Amino acid sequence: MSEAERIRYAIKEWQEKKMPAINKRSFNLNLFTKTDHIIDIIGVRRAGKTYLAYMAVEELKKKFSKDDIIYINFENKTLYPLNEKLLDELMNYVFEKSLKKAFLFLDEIQNISNWEKWARTVYDSNKGRIKIVVSGSSSRIIRKEIATILTGRHVSIKVFPLSFAEFLQFKNVSLTKDDLLYSAKKQAIIKSMLKEYITFGAFPEVSLNPDSELKTELLRAYYDDIVYKDIVDKYGIQEKNVLENFIKFLFINISGYFSYKRGKEYLDSLGISTSTRTLLKYTSILEEVFLFFFVPIFSRKVREEAKYPKKMYAIDVGLRNVVYASQEDFGKKAENLVYLELKRRSQNADINYWKSKQQEEVDFIIREGLNVRELIQVCWDIGKRETKDREIKALLKASEELKCKNLLIITEDNESEEIIDGKKIVYTSLWKYLLKE
Repeated sequence: MSEAERIRYAIKEWQEKKMPAINKRSFNLNLFTKTDHIIDIIGVRRAGKTYLAYMAVEELKKKFSKDDIIYINFENKTLYPLNEKLLDELMNYVFEKSLKKAFLFLDEIQNISNWEKWARTVYDSNKGRIKIVVSGSSSRIIRKEIATILTGRHVSIKVFPLSFAEFLQFKNVSLTKDDLLYSAKKQAIIKSMLKEYITFGAFPEVSLNPDSELKTELLRAYYDDIVYKDIVDKYGIQEKNVLENFIKFLFINISGYFSYKRGKEYLDSLGISTSTRTLLKYTSILEEVFLFFFVPIFSRKVREEAKYPKKMYAIDVGLRNVVYASQEDFGKKAENLVYLELKRRSQNADINYWKSKQQEEVDFIIREGLNVRELIQVCWDIGKRETKDREIKALLKASEELKCKNLLIITEDNESEEIIDGKKIVYTSLWKYLLKE
């Protein structure tokens, strides 16, 4: 078949296809109609990028004709061999149909070379008439050169694995405010669900699977796909042993400090020789594919910030558990979950940690520019007086220095308030914080 025939066949195939059942998630779908910008849906593999596109399609069908909406998956073998002419034929189809407003959902678009230049041309020539939504492997969608070509023309939507509220929804656990306040039975169910959430993480398909062994197998498969398909294959990684053990080092130390020196020392202890330059390259790639996040210290001086190590967090604690299983570090996992929740709630928020010269630390500083909005400590077990005093001392010191009165300590199961030195400290349980609207 010619390119024109292949593209038309793929469009017809989509239009006749029955949409799969969709578990609703709390995405803001207004962006798909409120802006003419190209939308790129990015995030770690299997987090739900395709289903977000499906949700957007269903929402658009309420306002537009189904013929105005075209969805093409460039992993569809019908379209092979792939080449740039397919995109030109797609535009020919749109113009032949005289679509007044066309929505083009292009999944796995990175499989077409130079797609970003095509998207820029279409956007510049048809602004307001043709809406482009792209999704696919994040390591290829968000490369720096692509961001440069599409600068000022695109908006990114970052897709994370399920929030705890979405997780409960997938589990058919309904909640009311009264349940959270008064129902001991419902709270017991929620706490049980939180244990599963901490153990197996939040990937949608994993969450829907009732079998623990199959959950673990799915997570192992996801891990292998991310490492070998999204990283090794696409970046041409030769030192696989270095990469695998470096990733394990990062998973072991989630919610802890990261430095290239510590990473190199860990690999040296295993008899694996590598360079700081290699680890620098791998760290950049791991951020690009959304496997890890690295959070800097808060400082008003750039030079000062560069002196301190960053803290590291993983995209999913379930993935972490299949690489490094530990029953003794709920505090680390809780802090990782809080970080991910902060990112979900405000994807563009400035998040840092704070540390004094006396080594007192606050886990999270949430800010807008230099305006600090909230200080958060995560402490799984605050029963010991020494631990509680340490967390409070750091909070109060940071509060004074950063002029912030919004102080929160997230614990395993503590709900209270305390006034110390004229400042109110709020304690809340992890499960309640994760369900906070």
